[in-house]
Amino acid sequence: MEIKNFGKPLGPFWRHLRGALFRHESGLLSELLPEVGDEELAHAVDSLRVRDKLVILRALPVKRRVKVLLELSDWSVRTVLPRLSLEETWSVIMAAESDDAADIIQRLYGPVRERVIARLREDDPHDLLTLSVFAEQSAGGRMKTELLSFRDTLTVDEVRREIVGDPMARQKSNYIYVVSQSGELLGRLSAIRLLQADSKLKLPAIMDTTVIALPAGLDQEEAALAFDEAGAIELPVVNHRGRLLGVITADDIFEVMEEEYGEDVSRLAGMNENAHINDPMWLSASRRMPWLGVNLVTAMLAASVVGLFRGTIEQMVILAVFMPVIAGMGGNAAQQSLAVTIRSIAVGELRHLSLVRVVAKEVLVGAMNGFLAGFVAGLLASIWTGNWAIGAVVTIAMTLNLLMAGFVGVSVPLTMRALKVDPALASTVFVTATTDVFGFFVFLGLATLLLV
Repeated sequence: MEIKNFGKPLGPFWRHLRGALFRHESGLLSELLPEVGDEELAHAVDSLRVRDKLVILRALPVKRRVKVLLELSDWSVRTVLPRLSLEETWSVIMAAESDDAADIIQRLYGPVRERVIARLREDDPHDLLTLSVFAEQSAGGRMKTELLSFRDTLTVDEVRREIVGDPMARQKSNYIYVVSQSGELLGRLSAIRLLQADSKLKLPAIMDTTVIALPAGLDQEEAALAFDEAGAIELPVVNHRGRLLGVITADDIFEVMEEEYGEDVSRLAGMNENAHINDPMWLSASRRMPWLGVNLVTAMLAASVVGLFRGTIEQMVILAVFMPVIAGMGGNAAQQSLAVTIRSIAVGELRHLSLVRVVAKEVLVGAMNGFLAGFVAGLLASIWTGNWAIGAVVTIAMTLNLLMAGFVGVSVPLTMRALKVDPALASTVFVTATTDVFGFFVFLGLATLLLV
């Protein structure tokens, strides 16, 4: 057995790959490509010109071509797919598992998509047209249609014979599903159970009827939570009538979790979830600018609040020294509360908790931390300036700002969830803006009342 070290540095491989592409050495290219894993090769392909991307993809066996294509960045897929011929696209779709093939079809557009759809109407062995109807981020969009399903009228011996005669049986579902004449899911059983059962028994006599089935329209995050709660490796997907459509496996859920994590991280920073380090500069700039524009507006709002107290600052310039401290501590505290809340939403913890208690707890935590941090900052400010009144203002302002930070950190994502918007969608921008504006207003307002 050959064991490859896919974790080794890609430096030498990268140099040889670029050299082979530059000199058009197809032989050397064929020797290099098997040396790295699919994901590592995809990262390398993402960095190449479109022409070289096509050269590498066409040099791969069709099965591996599918795997590498699915690992490419969104931009690479959008630039590569339209440049493949109809036959190349068709071969990729037919070689992919049904759920992956449906994803590829959804990324096609124009005449190529129309021709592929027309061809599927004549020859659709994996029921891909049905899959392409479902949203990509739903259980129906994630499922695959290759599965072992049999009518409830069959005996154990008949099913055994059918499975033995199916050369693709090992690549299908982990369980054997039992359906009615109309296709309604009745139950399932494991391969071990099938082997141990009396050959004359019919499937309903040995099947497990307590099966968790996912509605085809269920969001992929909810599907992932269902897998987690059930400790499942595979779950069936049904339509509104209970008809078996396909199955979702644990590896599909791993991909969902990875995608959702990446989306949350990107959206928290106001980034496009499809952003990739190898995207063209103009694309990266255009994707980042909208939320930078929003951030600019909120920053100007905070600056306008400071401007309201220009006279106070002119009389006590030392106040300007402590303004970043108040705003920075509030922003950091809000980020902590925001992270805890978004994580709780993602893993479904809030479904069993009172939202009022959750909000109250975060507000109290913010107030406690604000008082402790404010006391230390106020003490240092008093010693530094020799003015205990300034220390008192710093303490009170930081306590109130961190209290507000706890409130907005938990309420913003909860509000966005209630509005059916992704809680991670640029929550950081709104939360930071709130703590900046409130922190400056409270600090300078107190200074105006107590010090001037």
